[in-house]
Amino acid sequence: MTSQKKTAPVVTVHRYPAPRVSVTPVTAVIPSTPIPGVAPAGHYQQVLLSTRTGELSFHESTQHREKWDRSWTAVNDVPRETWKRWHPGKLFVPVGPQQWFEPVAELLSWTIDSGVKEFPYLDADGANALLEELAPHAQALLDGFFEVAGDLDWSADSARAGRNIQRLVSRYRQSAERGVDANLVDHGDIVARFPQVFNPKLMRMPFGKLAEECEWITRYLGCNQAWHEGIKKVFGTPYRDGSGVGLEVLGVRSWYRTVLLEGDPRPVRQFADWDAEHRRLADGTITSSMTDEELAAWIKQEEARAGRAGWRLMGIQEAAEGRRRELQDQEWDRLAVVGTDTASLEARLKPMRAERHALIVTAIGWGRGDSEIAIQAAVSRQAVFAIRERLEAAAADTQKEGER
Repeated sequence: MTSQKKTAPVVTVHRYPAPRVSVTPVTAVIPSTPIPGVAPAGHYQQVLLSTRTGELSFHESTQHREKWDRSWTAVNDVPRETWKRWHPGKLFVPVGPQQWFEPVAELLSWTIDSGVKEFPYLDADGANALLEELAPHAQALLDGFFEVAGDLDWSADSARAGRNIQRLVSRYRQSAERGVDANLVDHGDIVARFPQVFNPKLMRMPFGKLAEECEWITRYLGCNQAWHEGIKKVFGTPYRDGSGVGLEVLGVRSWYRTVLLEGDPRPVRQFADWDAEHRRLADGTITSSMTDEELAAWIKQEEARAGRAGWRLMGIQEAAEGRRRELQDQEWDRLAVVGTDTASLEARLKPMRAERHALIVTAIGWGRGDSEIAIQAAVSRQAVFAIRERLEAAAADTQKEGER
């Protein structure tokens, strides 16, 4: 007996054809002193980067320059539009996994660690100098993104560049060499070394469901035996205290989406849209009792039908299994209704059946024939004959007892 080594698709995940970073000049800054009755400014200066346009800009929150509404008893009470005006964009978080599996925001932000002795608040010249210093790292971040069918995804390169921006806006003002961020690893690199992590079941999932599964991979790949703990013997950075290995996996969603679309020129169509037009789920072909093999054959046939029309279906397996499950649930619920109704009817019929049996016995005693009794009682002749046999057997037993 030979063991077959598991293989995984070999794909190249395309990078984002990013726009060139453009720095928006800073001409003036707002005072750092808060107005009376308002909390100190804190770290109110930010850097913003548009991932779609490449605009790199300087932002200052005016929270410390505006009166706090007395009805706002907590930060959550601040109107959303006001909070977004004070703090626009999605804050870059240098550690995962949350940020790495979520969709890339159109506007990223970094809080400048200014307002401390080591790093005073920036004036216009200081802000412009900082933006110019950050521009190469911002470009590296954009260039590092993976892109599949218009969807951006984080890579180790883009995350590393984001971390360096974070370092440069901190009070320590120092970027890091590549090796410092060795815990950032692309999923494609892991699959190339450990092909057994490839999960072919994800290939039939719709993009929405696929994103959920990729979240779990991003969170847990390499964490234990079930999630291929051997990965951390090759990838990641050992913790200083020797308690384990730090590993952050990026680009999972874009890798699987690339596998789904690689080498297939047909446009993708969600099965829900296809079915809305063709009504395939409702045509009665799928039943509650279909086996997995029969359902797989139906899926293959439907994929071929769509292929002849020039489409590649996504989400068909989930839809087909859902339809079978829906029919099973309907019939299961119907069983409860029928069972209850039947029990009720049987309870009402019980005394009537007893009376009918007694009348049949009486008619037999009159000497009526089985056929005419059966017609009158609306039962089969065999049923009447069986009653007659039991009566005759009982009479014979009684006669024997009397003879003794």
